[in-house]
Amino acid sequence: MKKMTIIMACLICTALLMQAETIANITGHKGQTLIIDRGSSDGVAVGMKGIVKAVYKEPGGEYTMNIGIFTVKKVLERTSEVTVETGKGLNPSDARYVVFEQSLVPREMKTEPPQPAGTHGADWHLDQGDKAAEASDLKAALDHYQKALALDPDNLVTQEKCSQMKKALEEGDLSEKFRDYLKKADAHYEKNDVKFAFLYLVEALRIYPEGKSEVRERLDVIASEYPQEIAAILEEKEADLKDIRPQLDSMLARKAEPAPAPARGKQETAEFSESHLKRIAPKCEKLSRNAQGHWEAVFANGIAMVYIPGGEFTIGSPAREGDADEHPAHKVSIDGFWIGKTEVTFDQYDRFCADTGREKAADEGWGRGSRPVIYVSWHDARDFCSWLQKRTGLPFRLPSEAEWEKTSRDRYPWGGNPPAPKLANFNKNYLKTTPVGNFPQGASSSGVLDLAGNVWEWMADWYSPDFYRDSPRQNPLGPETGLVKVVRGGSWANGADLVRSANRSHEDPDSKLNILGFRLALDGD
Repeated sequence: MKKMTIIMACLICTALLMQAETIANITGHKGQTLIIDRGSSDGVAVGMKGIVKAVYKEPGGEYTMNIGIFTVKKVLERTSEVTVETGKGLNPSDARYVVFEQSLVPREMKTEPPQPAGTHGADWHLDQGDKAAEASDLKAALDHYQKALALDPDNLVTQEKCSQMKKALEEGDLSEKFRDYLKKADAHYEKNDVKFAFLYLVEALRIYPEGKSEVRERLDVIASEYPQEIAAILEEKEADLKDIRPQLDSMLARKAEPAPAPARGKQETAEFSESHLKRIAPKCEKLSRNAQGHWEAVFANGIAMVYIPGGEFTIGSPAREGDADEHPAHKVSIDGFWIGKTEVTFDQYDRFCADTGREKAADEGWGRGSRPVIYVSWHDARDFCSWLQKRTGLPFRLPSEAEWEKTSRDRYPWGGNPPAPKLANFNKNYLKTTPVGNFPQGASSSGVLDLAGNVWEWMADWYSPDFYRDSPRQNPLGPETGLVKVVRGGSWANGADLVRSANRSHEDPDSKLNILGFRLALDGD
């Protein structure tokens, strides 16, 4: 009786609770426990309460009904678990979303109220600058630091923060220009305009040396297809290239003169001599270079893998950007590997279920086919890899988070521009998953799709918030043990900050959510 009294009181107060930032979607069910898509980063805390709502369909349309109350019992970074008390005859599995009793305040929004105009001192501007920097609003941060410096010109801390912020903005501008030059180089290459493709790569390397690995990958492709043209350009521009010639010579060096690579998009007919191709070629249905110049292998059931050359890169976020577990940014080196061009789809996973007698994953009523499979645990994803290994004789597995980030490595997979509906499925723009490959403009520089949004992706690694502090520098694989597994990439339900390439999150390996799927990986050698 007491429970029913509480429930009825909640039903009467519903209208008062429907405020901004109080609603959370339900992404999973475990009996009387529900999993919601808001966590500590959204302001959720253990003990919070609210109302559970269900949406029912009838011939006359849909209607919403309050079916119980909830209490938050467990909070993770991006998700939470709540326990439910429902009215008699009502089922928790019918729940679609919850409404909190109080407005949720994300961590980054928990700031002090602004002071009245005209009363801001140097310390206030310095503090606001720090908050803007933490929120990655570098221009606002510099504006506050400069105002603080004007009020207190001898403050060494403010002087240094102004200097660092100017440098960060300059680096951001250079990174954006670098991306623009790479795109222009790719466009000229597609038109067989080798000279301008090469010169744009040279200028990209000059303005942003940190991007040398991406320049090298493109130079490898161009030089293997047009060795005589590249030699002629180097001779013609010898005087203009003196400052950068040693780097170019190093990138263009060959142990032996290679045969010209096949035209993009056409099946290779010559023998595959490189080890990462030689092992794959007999097992796949097609092996060719994709539009970005990377090798792409297609196996039975439409499983496509893209080869990512090994090398060194910076993992993590720069200072004053991202969450604490993304720091410190540091260099790691990993061996070459293959990674799924898209997430594993329902079509592919259903074939696994049919072969093994396993129950098919739920699809939320959104459809199956080429949509990414959802409601799969980490163990389910691992079992799929084992099944595929037996079918192909190749050691398919889940990617490490270092491999995933190298594939996606820029602020976002497509570059530095902020997310938009044409680039990814995020921020509830489509309110559900979309078929894989629907956003070709959001491809990474290697041609891998859907790295940002659609569904979070299980990684092989155990999660530790402090792992980057003493991470191995060669092929890092995460801690040896743990309680939760790393997930990457964000989902259809998450905002721009959570689909950043460096963003890290985690889930219980038993979790099955409508925002969570996986993609495949394979050793290169």
